[in-house]
Amino acid sequence: MKSTFHSFLFMFVSIAIFSGCANDAVEIPKLQCTQPDFTTNKTVAEVHANAGAIVSQYTFDDIIEAYVVSSDENGNFFKTISFQTLATETIPAIGFSVPVDVSNTYVDFRVGNKVYVKLKNQHTDINYGSLRIGGIYVNSYSEGAVGRLSQNDYKNVLNASCTTLAESLLVRSLSIPELVSDSNLNTLVELSDVQFTEPALGRHYFEETNNVGGATNWSLIDKFGNQVLFRTSSYADFAQSMVPGGSGKVRGILTKFGTDYQLLARSEKDVTMKEARKTPFFSQDFQTVVDKTNLSLPGWSNIVQSGTIFWKGTVYSGNGYAEFNTTGAKVISNIAWLISPKIDMDTHTNEILTFRTAQHHLDVDSPLNSLDVFVSNNFDGLNVTKATWIPLKVILPKQATPWYQFVGSGGVDLSSYTGKINIAFRYTGSGRNLALDGAFQVDDVQVYGDK
Repeated sequence: MKSTFHSFLFMFVSIAIFSGCANDAVEIPKLQCTQPDFTTNKTVAEVHANAGAIVSQYTFDDIIEAYVVSSDENGNFFKTISFQTLATETIPAIGFSVPVDVSNTYVDFRVGNKVYVKLKNQHTDINYGSLRIGGIYVNSYSEGAVGRLSQNDYKNVLNASCTTLAESLLVRSLSIPELVSDSNLNTLVELSDVQFTEPALGRHYFEETNNVGGATNWSLIDKFGNQVLFRTSSYADFAQSMVPGGSGKVRGILTKFGTDYQLLARSEKDVTMKEARKTPFFSQDFQTVVDKTNLSLPGWSNIVQSGTIFWKGTVYSGNGYAEFNTTGAKVISNIAWLISPKIDMDTHTNEILTFRTAQHHLDVDSPLNSLDVFVSNNFDGLNVTKATWIPLKVILPKQATPWYQFVGSGGVDLSSYTGKINIAFRYTGSGRNLALDGAFQVDDVQVYGDK
């Protein structure tokens, strides 16, 4: 009996204690950010304005602030962080990068996080138009450049705050022509109504057969023929995913190598292409041309009206295009025509022509040294001077356009034409007057329409 009583008493006391604990609300500790805020005394714009191509050490005790826009979580960014300022109605966002000798920086520096950058004793330079802030790197030729911040130093330079903005407040919607500018480097941007060009279809984001410095470059194109490179590292966790075949939106960070602007997605989620693909009913990408030979493609006419030089096929870095270059021509006048096959305008409606052109060694903008684009519905395939050629209003590169940088033509409305037409590219120049020479390149001629 005594043992039973003691057992009952123990159970009663235990239940009472447990019940009492259960009734007392246990407050869960709240996680609070304790990161300190710093006082900024410089703007990113001021630092950018004072930086140059030659690396220099920053000696003043200055602090700037900016927001994280890149992420290495998915492997497409490696040991570098992109930052940008918050745009206002009058001041656009300004971006810069900080190379760091650390991986998985996304853990401490999340997208949208405001970060204070302590500049004293760091180094700055402008690399391919982009501001870099970091340590110092000297190569074997004793040439200096901004290098990665060390594991021991980077958190002393980069100070994450307790402020984090929604990504929607940082991203800017731009068209491709608006995008390709040094002013947008290292900023978060989004393109709409774009799609990958034909060579990317059925391929992976990264292809070993298209390995350019450890990554693959495919091209995005809009409905006006404008293009920009889309770059994916072999280390991206979506490297072996298939390139989507539809059209839609692409978000990412704009970078640049040489003269090539490159858009880098942070993750596969940055690519949303759920709309139907827009397919041209006529296209010529010049990928089958033979390098440095007179251009000869089925249905295309290559006609010299004055001089002796023909349009040639050119291949550079795997890309084929048509080119007219007056180098070696010793005549006063060169006029040459590159004319498309017949294009049937009765099979579609709302037809739009697009193409891309580039120039190099163009000294002046002059009708005596120019590329013109025409349409005709009575060209017989041989007699170029007997046909009626109607000039088309298009966007073409000028003398101030960087050499070899392709620009989109804009969408050229052909909806008023019926029957079968030809599109012609006419070069006019001189082989003796060195002010009236140069070269033009044509690529990706396409005509879209509705069924």
